[in-house]
Amino acid sequence: MAEVETSIHFLTRDRTYEHEKPYQLKYTAAEGIPTTNIRLEKQAPIRISSMRGQEQQFPFEKNGFTVLKMNKEIPYVEFNDPAGVKRYLTLVAKQLRTRLGADKVQLYQYVVSAWKPVPARDAGFCTDNPQIRKRDPDFPIAKNKDVWKPLRGPLRDWPLALCDASTVHPNDLIASDNVFDVKVTENMQVHYDSGHKWYYLEDQESSELLVFRQADSHPAGRVGVPHTSFLNPKAGKDELPRESIEVRTLVSYGDVD
Repeated sequence: MAEVETSIHFLTRDRTYEHEKPYQLKYTAAEGIPTTNIRLEKQAPIRISSMRGQEQQFPFEKNGFTVLKMNKEIPYVEFNDPAGVKRYLTLVAKQLRTRLGADKVQLYQYVVSAWKPVPARDAGFCTDNPQIRKRDPDFPIAKNKDVWKPLRGPLRDWPLALCDASTVHPNDLIASDNVFDVKVTENMQVHYDSGHKWYYLEDQESSELLVFRQADSHPAGRVGVPHTSFLNPKAGKDELPRESIEVRTLVSYGDVD
């Protein structure tokens, strides 16, 4: 399996967090109040293995992520049109039902991005999922799944890396608050561990979906998938700039597996 070497920033293992929750203020606070207590450390080299050619060897329930191939694509230019995005969302819901056996799929948020990630991008995942708490009682198991793809491919500019959830220990994770002026949301920061295994879909095409777990109501307490974009040493100077769409979904199942 081919690898690339890069760097990723992780939350330091600081004893401060034993009595103080990591946080970031997302508003202008009063003078003297620190905007964050989050301290990151750069780890290198981080080896990220390519899934290319072995996409079917990553079952969702084991690794926390999988790769789906779209049967139909929405043209790049249509992502500037709400109607085009709506057609894409309809296709995503159908893929999750037919390919992952979901009984019910709700799409509750999407983001179309055209940006260059900053070099200090840290690893983490979202845990604040009121949709899971409000899930339909007829469906005892609910999973927050993110569906991510580039709008154009092959993607070499800042691809997305996913950490195999089966290699993540609960002690590697710590909840962190994003504090806004009217609300607080929560995500999960990740401590570095040499046992983590990272993967990416090399030269990901616009027809290829990365589907990964953010949260899960399963009694086994399955963790979300740490993920981050990374500086790709294989990228040339004239690569297509990364543009992507991320869809957050609530996927429900009637049986506990």
